[in-house]
Amino acid sequence: MPATAVSQPARPDDQAKAAARALADKGWELFNAGRYEEALAAFRDAEAQVHAPPFLLLAARSCERLGRLTEARALYRRVADEPLDTSAPRAFHQAQADAKAGLAALAPRIPALEVAVAGAAPGAVELTLNGERIALATPLERDPGEYELVATAPGYTPVTRMFRLTEGKRERVTIELSPASTAAATAPLPDRAPPAAESDARTIALIGGGAAGALVLAGVAFTLVANGRASDATQQWMKVKAMDGGSVNCSSPAGTDQANQCQKLRSMVDDKYLFSNLAAWSFIIGGASALGALGYTWLAAAPSEPEKQVHLSPLVTPGGAGLVAGGVF
Repeated sequence: MPATAVSQPARPDDQAKAAARALADKGWELFNAGRYEEALAAFRDAEAQVHAPPFLLLAARSCERLGRLTEARALYRRVADEPLDTSAPRAFHQAQADAKAGLAALAPRIPALEVAVAGAAPGAVELTLNGERIALATPLERDPGEYELVATAPGYTPVTRMFRLTEGKRERVTIELSPASTAAATAPLPDRAPPAAESDARTIALIGGGAAGALVLAGVAFTLVANGRASDATQQWMKVKAMDGGSVNCSSPAGTDQANQCQKLRSMVDDKYLFSNLAAWSFIIGGASALGALGYTWLAAAPSEPEKQVHLSPLVTPGGAGLVAGGVF
């Protein structure tokens, strides 16, 4: 044995006890602050310095707060099963009593899992839970949380099942394995997509109808504007006609005032013709869009070529016999 191991004292010295007590005090502060992972590390370090059941008890309670119930149970059991002399410190005996109470309270909280497999011989099935191999049809106790169960067998398609274990509940999972040779044949067929022509016809109808409606509305708006410009032009013509006793000739206006009024009249007339043309083209294009969409929809919805079938039936007449052929050729 190494010389250091031989020279190690059988009982911890005062320095080790002081270090363990400081680590335990730090762990207790972290535990009360809700920092259970750090508290667990401190209690484990204190136990490494000096073995004491209270350190293990506090480590078990930290694991319990972290949801690591199976680890907490192992620590509680270690404290409860440790033989103690009557001369042991009172705190040690109290920790052992608390550990036994913790075990009793923890037992119904640990969830259990039972797995059943159908379709294959039990001896050929291999089960893994989060990568760990487990036995078939044997209840397992695990911590609450998400798990991945994989079942495999030679000649069968592997099956993966995701599930969650809830505190205080027992979960039963049944897996049915299918032979690999028939798995593809029995797989459900995907839903058949609608024919492309039908989908395209619906899209064209929507686009064409929307464009036709928008163009008709634009044509109505342009018509209203054109009518307004025509009314303004009529009023302006009356105003020009009344100037200078009706002697105004806009082809050769006399004076700046006549030129301005004539120019204003020409602008109104041009606007009237512009918006009239826009209205007419809007109606024409809108109508063409509507007719095109209707025509495409009608052609796309036309029934496809009927299936070619020939029917033969015997024919017997007083003058002889034969066959009658009918159907679609």
